[in-house]
Amino acid sequence: MACKKPKEKIGLLESYEFTVVMAVYLADNPEWLREAIKSVLENTTAPNEVIIVIDGPIGSGLERVISHYGSLALVSVIRLEKNFGLGYALNVGIQNSSNELIARMDSDDISVVNRFEIQLNAFKNDKDLEILGGQISEFVGEVHNATSRRIVPLSLEEIKRFSKRRSPFNHPTVMYKKSSIERLGGYDSSVVRLEDYDLWLRALAGNVNCRNLEQTLLYYRTSNDAIKRRKTIKSLRNHIKARFGFYSKRYISLPDLLYGIFTQLILFVIPVSVAAFLFKRLARG
Repeated sequence: MACKKPKEKIGLLESYEFTVVMAVYLADNPEWLREAIKSVLENTTAPNEVIIVIDGPIGSGLERVISHYGSLALVSVIRLEKNFGLGYALNVGIQNSSNELIARMDSDDISVVNRFEIQLNAFKNDKDLEILGGQISEFVGEVHNATSRRIVPLSLEEIKRFSKRRSPFNHPTVMYKKSSIERLGGYDSSVVRLEDYDLWLRALAGNVNCRNLEQTLLYYRTSNDAIKRRKTIKSLRNHIKARFGFYSKRYISLPDLLYGIFTQLILFVIPVSVAAFLFKRLARG
């Protein structure tokens, strides 16, 4: 486990005792990674620890960005010999966190400037809270070019209902307690592409105290390429396999299983432009 680091100043902002965990792999964009890390370090309440897990070999562009930020005392870089996938990489980051509170951050998104301040206040006001997420604003190219929002439910009861058919948290926005995630066994790296959904279902089945905030906490980068990545045989197989797993564990009902399979099949066969339109109209705000 990484040694606990002292509080330090980042610019004019005081750092606080929580960890941000990020995973980086070969296909990530170096400039987007730079913007993502910058949004973390320039938050109104910055972390006292950032863990970047490099999931397998990466290119020179990413190496330059990581070398630059890796020189900061609060940034720890962990390298994996090969690409194990997001769930495995996040588990490594969680295990090496020296703080109880951990915030997720993706390598291509941008945190709202006061995101961590909002979340830390929520944990301060509710000592029993274990998982906390929020809303995201999706954009293309520049942050100001917002295209949609992904709205997730706020209360625990609403989250439970919503989770039967869709993931009830925006994964890159969550902040959670390390002890709670470890008690659940962490991410199941065998559940490809839906490792976060699997974790939330296990958390809800285990009566973990969780909720979402109504505020937008993250600017989420999107494009038609993201839709294309969902429209592959491999992606379709992984989704169906994962949903059968959820059904076998009785996290979801047979109608929920059939709904999930049907929507994935529709997504697979329709053109990308139509899929993007439906996402904005039906699955986004």
